[in-house]
Amino acid sequence: MKKAFVLHLLLVVSMLLGMGFNAKPALSAPIPSEPVIPEQDADVLAVQLDLPSKSSYGLNATSWCLASDMNGWDNASSPMLDDGTNGDIIAGDGVFSLGMSIPTPGTYYWKAVECGSWSNTHPAANSWVITGAPMQWVTFTLDTNDYNMNAGMALLPATNIVNVTGDLLPDSYTAVGDFQGWNNNDTATGMDDLGNGFYRLVYTIPAAGSYIGKAVITGTWNGFGTDGRSSDAANINFTTTTDNQDVVFLLDSYSGRMLIQPAASSAGTWCAAGSFNGWLPAQYPLNDNGANGDLLGGDGVFTADVTIPTAGHYEFKVNNCTWDVSFPTTGNSWLNTTADGQVVKVTFDTNNHNADAGLALVPSTNIVHAWDSSNSFTAVGDFQGWINTDPETALGMHGRGLYVLNYPIVAAGSYNFKIVATGSWDAIGLDNRSINANNVPFVTYAAEDIVWFYLDYRTGRVGAFPPPPPPSASHDNEIWWAELGHNSRDTLYRTPGGPVTTGTPVTLRLRAAQGDLTEVKLRLYNDRTNTQTMLPMSVAYSDGTYDWWQVEVPASDVPTVYWYRFVVIDGTDVDYYEDDAARTMGWGQAFDETNDYSYQLTVYAADFTTPDWIKNAVVYQVFPDRFRDGNETNDKPAGTFFYGETGGTVYRSLTTDWNEPICDPRGTDACAGTYSKNFYGGDLQGLIDRLDYLQDLGVTTIYLNPIFESPSNHGYDTTDYMSINPMFGDADTFNALTAELATRDMHLILDGVFNHVSSDSIYFDRYGRYDEVGACESFDSPYRDWFYFIPDDTGNGPCVGDDGTPGGATYESWWGYDSLPKLVSTNPAVRALIWDNEAVPTDTVAGHYMQSADGWRLDVGADVDPGTINDPSNQYWEGFRNTVKTVNPEGYIAGEEWGIANSWLLGGEWDAVMNYQFSSAVLSLWRDEVFTDNDHSAGSSAGELAPLDPEQFDERIQNLFERYNPESVQAMLNLFDSHDTSRVLFMLDHNTDSNDPALYANPDYDWSDAIQRLKGAVAVQMTMPGAPTIYYGDEVGLVGPMAYSGGKWEDDPYNRQPFPWLDESGTPFYTRLQTQDGQDELYDYYATLTYARNTHPALRTGDYRTLMADDNLALYAYGRNLPGEDSAVVLINRSLSDQSVSLDVAGYLPNGAGYGDVFSSATYVVTDGQLQNVMVLANSTLVLVLKDIAQPTPPTPVELSATTNGTTVTLNWTASTGANDYLVYRSYLAGGTYELRGMTSTLTYNDFGQVSGQRVYYKVVARNTTNGLTTTSNEVSALPAYNIDWANLQWPFTITHTIGVTPTVNIYGQVYIAGVTSEPGATPGLLAQVGYGRNESDPRVEPDWIWYDAVFNAQAGNNDEFVGPLLPESTGEFDYVYRYSTDGGASWVYADLDGTGNGYATEQAGSLTVEASGDTTAPSAPVLSIADWGASFIDLEWTPSTDDVSVYAYDLYRSTDGMLYEKISRVLAPATTYHDVDVENVEMYYYFVVALDSSFNRSENSNIVEHMAEPKVVQVTFNITVPAFTPGTVYLSRYINPDGTVGDWNPAATALSQMSPVLWSRTFDILDGTQMEFKFARGSWETVMKGADGNVELPNLSLAVDYGLDGTQTYEYTVFNWRDPLVVSVSPIDAAVDVPTDTTITITWSQAMPADACPSLHALGGSITGTCAYNETTFTHTFTPYASLAGLTLHNAAAAGKTDAGGDVQQVPYNWTFTTEGYLVYLPLVFK
Repeated sequence: MKKAFVLHLLLVVSMLLGMGFNAKPALSAPIPSEPVIPEQDADVLAVQLDLPSKSSYGLNATSWCLASDMNGWDNASSPMLDDGTNGDIIAGDGVFSLGMSIPTPGTYYWKAVECGSWSNTHPAANSWVITGAPMQWVTFTLDTNDYNMNAGMALLPATNIVNVTGDLLPDSYTAVGDFQGWNNNDTATGMDDLGNGFYRLVYTIPAAGSYIGKAVITGTWNGFGTDGRSSDAANINFTTTTDNQDVVFLLDSYSGRMLIQPAASSAGTWCAAGSFNGWLPAQYPLNDNGANGDLLGGDGVFTADVTIPTAGHYEFKVNNCTWDVSFPTTGNSWLNTTADGQVVKVTFDTNNHNADAGLALVPSTNIVHAWDSSNSFTAVGDFQGWINTDPETALGMHGRGLYVLNYPIVAAGSYNFKIVATGSWDAIGLDNRSINANNVPFVTYAAEDIVWFYLDYRTGRVGAFPPPPPPSASHDNEIWWAELGHNSRDTLYRTPGGPVTTGTPVTLRLRAAQGDLTEVKLRLYNDRTNTQTMLPMSVAYSDGTYDWWQVEVPASDVPTVYWYRFVVIDGTDVDYYEDDAARTMGWGQAFDETNDYSYQLTVYAADFTTPDWIKNAVVYQVFPDRFRDGNETNDKPAGTFFYGETGGTVYRSLTTDWNEPICDPRGTDACAGTYSKNFYGGDLQGLIDRLDYLQDLGVTTIYLNPIFESPSNHGYDTTDYMSINPMFGDADTFNALTAELATRDMHLILDGVFNHVSSDSIYFDRYGRYDEVGACESFDSPYRDWFYFIPDDTGNGPCVGDDGTPGGATYESWWGYDSLPKLVSTNPAVRALIWDNEAVPTDTVAGHYMQSADGWRLDVGADVDPGTINDPSNQYWEGFRNTVKTVNPEGYIAGEEWGIANSWLLGGEWDAVMNYQFSSAVLSLWRDEVFTDNDHSAGSSAGELAPLDPEQFDERIQNLFERYNPESVQAMLNLFDSHDTSRVLFMLDHNTDSNDPALYANPDYDWSDAIQRLKGAVAVQMTMPGAPTIYYGDEVGLVGPMAYSGGKWEDDPYNRQPFPWLDESGTPFYTRLQTQDGQDELYDYYATLTYARNTHPALRTGDYRTLMADDNLALYAYGRNLPGEDSAVVLINRSLSDQSVSLDVAGYLPNGAGYGDVFSSATYVVTDGQLQNVMVLANSTLVLVLKDIAQPTPPTPVELSATTNGTTVTLNWTASTGANDYLVYRSYLAGGTYELRGMTSTLTYNDFGQVSGQRVYYKVVARNTTNGLTTTSNEVSALPAYNIDWANLQWPFTITHTIGVTPTVNIYGQVYIAGVTSEPGATPGLLAQVGYGRNESDPRVEPDWIWYDAVFNAQAGNNDEFVGPLLPESTGEFDYVYRYSTDGGASWVYADLDGTGNGYATEQAGSLTVEASGDTTAPSAPVLSIADWGASFIDLEWTPSTDDVSVYAYDLYRSTDGMLYEKISRVLAPATTYHDVDVENVEMYYYFVVALDSSFNRSENSNIVEHMAEPKVVQVTFNITVPAFTPGTVYLSRYINPDGTVGDWNPAATALSQMSPVLWSRTFDILDGTQMEFKFARGSWETVMKGADGNVELPNLSLAVDYGLDGTQTYEYTVFNWRDPLVVSVSPIDAAVDVPTDTTITITWSQAMPADACPSLHALGGSITGTCAYNETTFTHTFTPYASLAGLTLHNAAAAGKTDAGGDVQQVPYNWTFTTEGYLVYLPLVFK
């Protein structure tokens, strides 16, 4: 302990030296460690210290600093503290201190300032300090207490008192003022030294009047005044009322305070008597008149200067001069003198100091004291063995009459002390200064608490000041946030954990500080039904620290997702506990207002399963056109028709070589715009040819991008679902592929695009290329109602109108791509084509292909059917699933969903999804900086790839397990990348932040760092639950040059490079891919991992357990275990150093089991439950798999049962095969907080001494001590309960009571339990209630009896006695009795007057007569109204009732049908409002209120009001100003649903209306409280709003919808530019005539453009050439023809497909015409 003090002293010294001051040598008393002060309320602290507020600890308080000429008047670098350090004596006493040594003797000036500010200083001028020795140690203080109301002397200042201790005080002071001419050397006003720092002058003022004065150091102006110790102290005002009146000038130089007041006195007859005068009672009178040693007359302190003839020890008392009254009341006081004839000042302070500000010292009144020669003191008490010579508890002299000691108390507890003169029992204690003074109690709350013992020997008072008690919660309208807790992944808080099956109730718990909350409610939202329920929670257990609030969520019989949060209430304080902003669940956070960060609880179909083959699969995604060309005869030739585009398709990026990197469609060369029409010739035959390669890689399943007939290279624009794309082969080729896969026991997943088709399809036929009439061609087409047509009044539409008018219609397309018309998924014919044919399911697309393939991946599946949660009535995917499973019971369905996919994964629709959430988590773990691209951004579902530390990564992974049912988790497609994302190698590269595509245009680019990260990530991918999914080529590190456009990296089409086969034509772009060795580096790594996965079932379907998540070491480890079969361990080291790691696997992995590194020969054996010294290389992942031995089988489960006998619980269980001992665990809550209770090798266990009425829970763990494996039993509970042997209603027998709000007299009852109630104090678990009911009714069966809790009153012999009153609210005759319970109220014993020995009899009940009061007038009826409402509340208010006496309360009644009402609350007057949160959304409620007066007279019922609990609808008007050059329609990018909710994102979601050329507006009904984010666009994300330059990416706009006063809200926004370049103006203008033939053509753009983006110009004779110039300032191109234009000719100018400086492509072509002027021809005149 002393070492700790020395260390702290060194820290203080170091701090002082750093401030430029030298430290004082150590005091004899130890210097304490800095106390840790918990956050607390002021009144908690005041219990011990009687301090004004918590501000003295610096909590919400002013920070004070010393500024002086010693530190250059720096007002911020020298803090004054009130924490018990740095010279401060008592922490938290309101006195801020700074101790330091001053190097050079002299006079210095200083002041206390608010740190960093000169606006708040004390004193107003400067204070002063004088030192007389080098390195003199002084302490500067600022006392912020307010002493204005203190008893005794009224010294000034009364607050903000500056002072110094340890300095050199002058010995001469002079009173100065206008009464003596301000002479600071006036000997007539020199002050007398009275000792102990007091100086006094009694001065006669000749004339009555008002004066000012102060005290100064004689000969200077440094002194003391109303603002304290100051170089120019403020004057003190005083008044004399008569001529020649005596005025007292009193200076307490020790405290830095003084007073000036006319002389006064107070009455009182007190004398000192003792052994020094033979105990004569009246020889030495004590005076309060300012004479005979009295410092100040009239201050309540009586004094006498007593001369003690002979040096020695004496005893004395203060008495009333007759011995009738004396003090101390017990024992004698004492004094010591050291010289003969010594004068001792004896004082008797009659003031009451209990309410004084500052330290709470004792005694507090009638204080006997003497200024004697005693100067050595010791603190004694039970904490140190009452040793009065203990040097460890000797007080040190702090100076100026103060003695202090800080001492560590070993253990927390209650103690007693007093201060004694060392070596004697002369003491100062609780009662007074007396021999054997009464002890002073104090309490410590933690071991080694430092207690300050304090003696003020000027006043004779002492105190002990331990650290304040830990705060205790109470019902104080203040919720303790730090103690609130809910961890959704811990069965203590949620049982069962994770997703649950239908029919399963779930218990939820919230932890709170014990005694803190008055109420907790669970807000439960059913996402399927869009209904809210408020469930009241109750305290299930209190453990002394926490209350555990509990509620059961009822079982749901249908799949759904619940969202829950906790509404926590302490009186008027209502807060919320919910998930935090990361939304990963687990531990949550407390909020003042809800953010709706609700926890998710998934309920899925109990019979839901997913195919086993996908759980065990390694999936390989193939983009057919780019994988392998196995049949060149089916390659699509260049120039093939492609959506009417000029030139049609292109081949192999305008070359003939396979290994040609994708040319850049964002460029300006011939490749521009070739996104989907660039074909390489890959096909199904090429895939068949490379199945050996894939099988050697470990692939078991192939996922093919669409292979149905389609114009595009990606296939997502289907032309004919029932035909294989000819460029990939035909039906025979497809059948050959599926047959070959079957022989290899491999599986095939197809890509189904059922949201839209191609505009060039047989169903739509926009270009009229098919024999059958398509929907676009004719209103009469059989496919017409398959699509969403929109009238086009301009006549320029691409399709026939509904009335047959050509150009009369356009259509809804996917994300605005006109090549992808959207199917009407509700159309029966559409459904019949895709899946709806129960008679012949194989005739449908879904069923036909499942005859040979094994599963579907569903493109943009959410756009077809939003899923069970979002639309339970839409049965599209349910029907699709039924068809698939009918044809192929093992068929697999995976949806494309980038966000949270629960809506489709509840058992009736999809099996799993492409797991982009998994991808983002794993890749983020392997990044050290943020990566963003067009898919990964702050606003996208995939999110940014922001670095994750191990704990964050674990949160993300555990969150997936918590959101999704386990069947889906194991069936997820765990991909890193795909045809929709950038390549994984690129996403892991750390030069991407350069935003420089030129880096990646270097064939020799160094990918080694990214490859190392990829290896670490792949090891995770291959060892996690779910199907690892490899995007073709990732296994060799395929990647290609990239494009950075529009302020972001773009993935399409650069992520679709041709597979770098070395036997194909051309050379792979990157050098490392140009050799087999280069490719094999990664391939072999992948193959090793897939082999491990395919040969170790634990890596496929084993459990998942986090074994380590250490952010400091950057280590993460997890286990995969199939008990009794197989197990594995994975360790991730994200640090830059190799690390040796030890993992605790006790009970999880068997002792003796060896685990080998899949990449080396290293093997590690589990020893004593530890995998020790496992070496993990820097920045890598280690995979350890079970080696050589069969994994032992854990002990078989045991069946546990429990019985009770009184407070003993007996456990019995069945034997477990393989176990040789059993561990018994106990908890007071189901599901958690289990503690080991005992260990046995038998099959039974007795748990003695349980608390009666407290339910207890048990589990037994069967253990094999050799291999360390364990198995846990079922959980059982027991309810111990005492048997009540006898009980009664003790007294009174009868009660007559006048009705009113005052309860009856107390009623007593007694209870006896053999061997229990005879013990002192209340019996734990014994409950008592007193109740009354109808006369002669039986309380055992009568439900109308009203019961009140009784409390333990006293020990009555062997009985416990209880007491409690009744509060009857109606007049009449009643019976009353007691009842008792020992099982928590589950059952009751009813007790009458003659006790329970003969049973209960109504005639033995107490008799209660309730009589009317004199007040029989009922209050007036209130008028009730609805004040506010929402989806989760209804607010009521009513007018105050009036009464002839007083209104006591209001009773509120509620109904859901308007007929049957129940009382829901009583509101005490004068409150006239009620906030009803126990309501459900869209439920109607009816209310009335009744007023009660103080005699319980009831008013008439108020009027009935009714209202539905529903969100208010706000009319939100969006007014959007856009640039004048804006073409087309402006859209809000969110759907606004008819019910007022905000739907999904879509750049063409909700059209606004054009009000003027620059203003678009529309008003929507949106639910109050909606927090919506959105943007504005013109139908596609390529035309979304941008910054003023057209390139700056703007964050999502946000709006908090607020009902306000009238339910309307206006949102205004200005769009400054759009993403795509737009034409602002042209010259000549459109349709201009008589344009000069030498004209130039200009075009001005909305944003910066490349220099060569001039328009094209055509005339009848063809294209016109010329020069192109660009003005960077105006964004204007000028085209100057090489030759004059032809006259009288129509010219066509056009700008289309232009790319702006940011890489964005022009979306709106601009065409215009003009006609040149005619030639002027001169004809000769011919004369004849």
